[in-house]
Amino acid sequence: MLIECRNLKKEYLSDSTMVTAVDNVSLKIDRGEFAVILGHSGSGKTTLLSLIGGLTVPDSGEVVVNGVENWGQSDDALSDMRNSTIGFIFQFASLIPTLTALENVLLPLSFGKQPKGSYQNAMDILDHVGLQDKINSFPSQLSGGQQRRIAIARAFVNEPDIILADEPTGDLDEDTEREILQIFNDYNTGGTTFVVVTHNVRLAETQNNARVLHMRQGVLSEGTAV
Repeated sequence: MLIECRNLKKEYLSDSTMVTAVDNVSLKIDRGEFAVILGHSGSGKTTLLSLIGGLTVPDSGEVVVNGVENWGQSDDALSDMRNSTIGFIFQFASLIPTLTALENVLLPLSFGKQPKGSYQNAMDILDHVGLQDKINSFPSQLSGGQQRRIAIARAFVNEPDIILADEPTGDLDEDTEREILQIFNDYNTGGTTFVVVTHNVRLAETQNNARVLHMRQGVLSEGTAV
């Protein structure tokens, strides 16, 4: 078992009202799975992804990744795990504006003690996402779709075991979306585990052997219906 969530709960205070974003969620993800969590905005799916990735501390429950509980380790160990084991694709590209496209992709390598990725790997991934001719461009010189592809390339550069993706195709046109989903399929076929949260039903429909889950008002349920 690569990822195991046990009775996760997370609440937030919003306008003097306590909102339960994640409500007693338990989930197991095997190595090599492609899990798609479908849900509307505000359903709690982004919070769940953040809990799995060790970015948010749960109010109760546990997250175990590769046999290690996220919050049972030191901050340094947790940071190392996030850098070496998990590739994050956030809802927004979140590129560093003063770095070129290539430098943004290479950024995770600078944080790892023993990064698995390399400069050549970064170049190969940029070629894979069709931006080999934009390596020296700054984010302000790129379209929204190009920035998204740079962020996706950055997530893969360290050759992570797990990709956690939040609406990864949200601002892409249909042709680019299809290309990115094919890249996801290629990496998944190679053994990379995916947990993707989205409201885009097409994303679940186009992935080979995707496991579909649904989230509503903080509650996660298994389901085959897309």
